[in-house]
Formats: sequence, structure tokens, C-alpha cells
Amino acid sequence: MQNTVVLGLTGQTGAGKSTVGDYLRRRGAAWVDADEVAHDVTDNEKVCLADLALEFSIDILHVDGTLNRRRLGEIVFGDKAKLRRLNEIVFPYIIEAIRRELDRLKAQGASLIVLDAPTLFESGADRFCDVVVSVVADTQLRIQRIVQRDALSLAEAEARVNAQHKESYYVKRSDYVLENNDSVESLKLKVADMMEKIESGGYDSARRLSAGRQGEE
Repeated sequence: MQNTVVLGLTGQTGAGKSTVGDYLRRRGAAWVDADEVAHDVTDNEKVCLADLALEFSIDILHVDGTLNRRRLGEIVFGDKAKLRRLNEIVFPYIIEAIRRELDRLKAQGASLIVLDAPTLFESGADRFCDVVVSVVADTQLRIQRIVQRDALSLAEAEARVNAQHKESYYVKRSDYVLENNDSVESLKLKVADMMEKIESGGYDSARRLSAGRQGEE
């Protein structure tokens, strides 16, 4: 459908992307969860599994041939080269699966589709999006939220945060940037204001806007 808007939703861990997503779902947005797509691909795409086993050894497979995510995580966590190689293998399969799902929802007449993707830019899935929205928050606040949300130690939460891109990475690549340093109510008001602009045609993927911010390095 020509009137369909695909909104790419991404951001830093602990910033509040899930809160924004819940709000957009309640507004009736159709949904594509890139993490679910990735799980489906690595669970059911045998060629992808074979490629992973060739790269990281059969130790990453359970005895029934399914992916041992814990073992794979142990191999790539903390090793940027191995993580990069993992992404190089799985992203093409994920991208194709996302494309098929977007086409299916468009054919059903969805007016707004949210592509929820933590690695939206890294995977190249932003190519499918008419507008890209990133959720960011101050580092210490994100650490506190991760500790509370995932029952992690402070050191574990800091490691997660430090492994991610800086805020400027998202600012430079997004049409809208939502800062979530205040209350949930404040964040929802920002989302509502953003959606008013988007629904009135206030976006242009050729000029990356960031709502009320400058694209600093």
C-alpha cells in the first residue's frame, strides 16, 4: 500500500524503547520485531545454521541441531571481530525475512508499521524505513534501569552499556530522537507530539531530523 509508513524504532539498551513501542502498539501500529525474526531465522533457517557452525564450530549447536544461543554468546561476547563476523552471517537472512514480513503487512493495508530493531542501522534494515526514531537516555540512568529491569550487578549493567554505540551514533542517523530522562508520562507526550508530525507528513527520509537536537559527534 502506498500510504503505509514504516517507522524504524531503535535505541540504546535501558533508554526506554520498549515503553515507546508499547505506546505505538496501543495506537494500532502493525509490528515487526527484528529480534523475533532473528530468532526464527536462526531456529529454522538450516542454511544459516550451517553457516554459523562452519564459522564457530559445531559446539554452538545442541545435539538436536538447534542453535545453542548461550554457547554462541560466550564465543562472541567481548570479541568485536567475532561479533562482527556473526552479524555478517546472519544479517542477510534476517533482512530478507523482514522484507517479506513488511510486504505481507503492506498487502494487508497497514497504515503504520513499526520495525522494532535494536540493530536497525548495523543490519541495514533502516533501508526499509520511511522514518527512523531512536530512543536515548543518560548513561547513568540507563545503567540504573538495566540493574532494576534485568537483576544484573552494576558491573554487568555497565558492561552492556559500554558495549553499545554512543548517543551521537543514533542522533546522526535518525529522523527523530526521543530523550527519556524524565517520567514515563513525559516520554509519552514526546511520542504523541512526534506521531502528530509523522501522521501529517512531517518526515523526510532524505533529511535526517532529530527532534529538538543537533547531530553532534
